Amino acid sequence: MASRIFRSHPADAVTSERQGILWPHRIAVPVRGDPVDKDALRAACRLARPAKADILVITVLEVARNLPLSASLGDELGRAEEVLAGMEEVALGLESKVQTTVLQAREAGPAIVDEARRWEADLMVVGLGTKPRFGEFVLGRTGTQLLNYAHCRLILLRAAMPEGLPPLRAEVS
Repeated sequence: MASRIFRSHPADAVTSERQGILWPHRIAVPVRGDPVDKDALRAACRLARPAKADILVITVLEVARNLPLSASLGDELGRAEEVLAGMEEVALGLESKVQTTVLQAREAGPAIVDEARRWEADLMVVGLGTKPRFGEFVLGRTGTQLLNYAHCRLILLRAAMPEGLPPLRAEVS
């Protein structure tokens, strides 16, 4: 007796469904120690699970221009390692595994983009803190650099704006 295998979707359709933002292979998550970083990592872990994607958590120590790039930043390095340990705990709580790295660079944005490209990330999940300037959200230097130069897709998570800001008023003409 012969058996037949029927597929409901052609192989190409399944392959194309399992690409893109919902089926990443490698996810980079830059962190600074802000509360929103945990939300970004949670989102990355949830995206990574069904796709069996790898996650790299990156933190960057910015080195002042008057110091050599290889300068020892003892206190800052200790804080960065604490931040990464906290991120590992968050991932462990979601039954996920992450790799971590600390980079030293003059500016965080280009260092994150270079590391994500070197690691061949196809998605970056970035948590943005809220430091309103003149009552409005400002993306900041690093966020702008990531948007302008990242080679892969980006998911930006912004924390809620603080209470007490004046409401947005639409101008009608």
